[in-house]
Amino acid sequence: MRRVAPLLAALVLGTAGAAAADVALRADAWCPYNCEPGARPGYLVEIAKAALEPAGHKVTYAMMPWTKALAAVKAGEITGALGSVPTEAPELIYPKSPLGLSRPTLVIRRGKELAGLSEKNLDPLKTVRFGSITDYFYSEAVNAFIDANKSLPNMVRVSGDNVTEDLVNMLIEGKIDAMVEDSNVLDYLLESKGYRNLFNYVPLGEPSDVSIGFSPKDPNARAYAELIDAKLAEMRKNGQLVQLLTRYGMRDWAR
Repeated sequence: MRRVAPLLAALVLGTAGAAAADVALRADAWCPYNCEPGARPGYLVEIAKAALEPAGHKVTYAMMPWTKALAAVKAGEITGALGSVPTEAPELIYPKSPLGLSRPTLVIRRGKELAGLSEKNLDPLKTVRFGSITDYFYSEAVNAFIDANKSLPNMVRVSGDNVTEDLVNMLIEGKIDAMVEDSNVLDYLLESKGYRNLFNYVPLGEPSDVSIGFSPKDPNARAYAELIDAKLAEMRKNGQLVQLLTRYGMRDWAR
């Protein structure tokens, strides 16, 4: 039998008193955090399974539109939302250690550079076709800009299960000129499609912690968060985290 790290073993034993549970994790596709279900479901999914399944829990992952996933977690209808940002949903239960860093970043087609564009001045975006996802939280400044200008004909809004990739495809195809998204997600999608060199990035705002938010109505929520904290520390120490992140073109956000 393979030896289990002492801290993780203690947590596994500590949660053994709670009945093994089905842990339903949901989100729309936000690769590399969570991707299409399958062999490469995203590094958050892989960390969750590595942490929770040795404790007897069964982790299931499926895609769901983001606003529906958040509402279902808050209502206790599902266990957790992958890729949650604590500033967006502070009422959820999170591991103490962040599971990534998200930075809102404008990506714009080269040749469409906008003079004077910054987080404090997004008005130049009114002159291009700008794509965003309905009911997404990007940052306070970006969301305020979208809300104030959503009636403009060049503001394109989409919704669904795989909306981020849909927007990136629209960007590649020239149907929109710019969009805002997490820089890791943009890198992953544009690099995988071979179009990264066609676009420029403009950082907008400071990074935010990315995590898995568990339902406050689930009695095991804090135990799940503790198991993930322990597994993350173990993977960081033994090199498994670096190996996992490398598969998704990522680096350890804490180093």
